[in-house]
Amino acid sequence: MSANHSLVLVEGDIVDMLPEVFDCFDLRVTGSTEIAKGLGEIWDLTNWPRRGKPRHHVHKAILFNGTWTAILDREMNMILNEEQCAECARRLQVRVFGYIAESISGTAGIFLFSPDKIRALNIQNNEVIEDYGEPLEQEEGISFERMLQDGPMRVSRRMGFSDSLFAHPSSKVMIVGMEDPIRSRTVAAGTSTYITGLVTKNSAKVSQAPPVDRREKPWWKLW
Repeated sequence: MSANHSLVLVEGDIVDMLPEVFDCFDLRVTGSTEIAKGLGEIWDLTNWPRRGKPRHHVHKAILFNGTWTAILDREMNMILNEEQCAECARRLQVRVFGYIAESISGTAGIFLFSPDKIRALNIQNNEVIEDYGEPLEQEEGISFERMLQDGPMRVSRRMGFSDSLFAHPSSKVMIVGMEDPIRSRTVAAGTSTYITGLVTKNSAKVSQAPPVDRREKPWWKLW
């Protein structure tokens, strides 16, 4: 896995509720779904901007391992919005865990909601800007230096999800397209500038996820 990415782990199999999950994060699922195998293909399909796709669309990779549903968030915004994470945990009545890792800028973080914030360790520019709650038992033995290298991934593995599953030959990773209101606004303004973590606590919902017709085969059921 690249050193610059973020994972959001939602407890349990919530694949049937993806529109509702992303609605918590002000993201509107478009119905565009693909299956990827291998990190190279996953990285190509989640890249922004994607050739032939609207510039206000982003793509997330989804994988369920039997315990957690993992969302690969290349834009690294979802886990940084604690109100939206808490809302997701509250609606689904599950735990939400996530991490962010960007080694070049000295950024790393781990976050746990159940449903309110239980733990947050946020390092930016090699400095701790938030250290909330008691350290998780999964953090034991991970130094500050190690946290900046691969500590978030180590904690995630101890929580029960390894990012290496995305590269496993048997893994069928779902790529879901969605409208991002922040990119919609920046594109409308005529600029492609996008700042990680730009989502604020007071972000207004631009649109709601489309209703799911349970009588038909859901659009995300491709196999």
